[in-house]
Amino acid sequence: MIRQRTLVAIIIALFMFAPNGWTSLKPSDVTQRGREFLVSLLDPDLGLLPEYRGANVYWLFHDNYLAAKVLAVSHPKIAQSIMAAIHHEGIYKSGRIQVIFGEAEEPLPFRQHQLKDVRRAGNKVIRTEVMTDRIFDDWERYADLLLLACLTEKNQPAARQHWEAAIRLWDGKGFLDAAAKHDQCYSTYKLGLALLAANHLSPPAEPPQGMLDKLLTLQDDSGGWITDYDATGKKLGVANVETTCLTILGIEAFTEHKQSQAK
Repeated sequence: MIRQRTLVAIIIALFMFAPNGWTSLKPSDVTQRGREFLVSLLDPDLGLLPEYRGANVYWLFHDNYLAAKVLAVSHPKIAQSIMAAIHHEGIYKSGRIQVIFGEAEEPLPFRQHQLKDVRRAGNKVIRTEVMTDRIFDDWERYADLLLLACLTEKNQPAARQHWEAAIRLWDGKGFLDAAAKHDQCYSTYKLGLALLAANHLSPPAEPPQGMLDKLLTLQDDSGGWITDYDATGKKLGVANVETTCLTILGIEAFTEHKQSQAK
């Protein structure tokens, strides 16, 4: 019991003394700032969030679907209005990101996706992702898909195999999968997915050392999380909706598990 409580104290300390200079933030403070960032992006005319501040593209799936889920408890009216705006466009599903919440009808095998323009509203473009019938043959080369497979797999040994395959792509800095090698940078959202997937396993898996700390350093002054980073830790891109949502979900799943261990 003492050991578990000590572990939780260490985790809390990571939040309080993260390299970004914040010295008084708890996990709940960090994720609250993330939610405030999301709320600040809401476009009252469309009832949707743009991809990032200043963008004229509004993604129904994944961005706004994820935002509605993340804000459901803290900002229920905003979450409901976002879902209503999504449904107003005649879009009800994507087929991939819904895996996280157990809402995907046929999650496996993974299929290739297509990016679709839903409509334009002046200079604003509403888009979404839809799944095609084409099977994604080499999805095991991508850490995010391995982690989503872990999340959707009900058979625990199979789920743990997906987790272990994803963790083999972790190089101590990020997930060096096929996408990272091609783009020559790491994706922040995959760290959030990993924390979620770790908590899905029974018993929960321990994420690689340094993963949580890395996520903390990638939170922007706005409260959102930066899209990518390089091998030196330099932030690349801007804070965006999808990355922020998945990071919030991952941090909260991780800390919830650690707090339950201490009881």
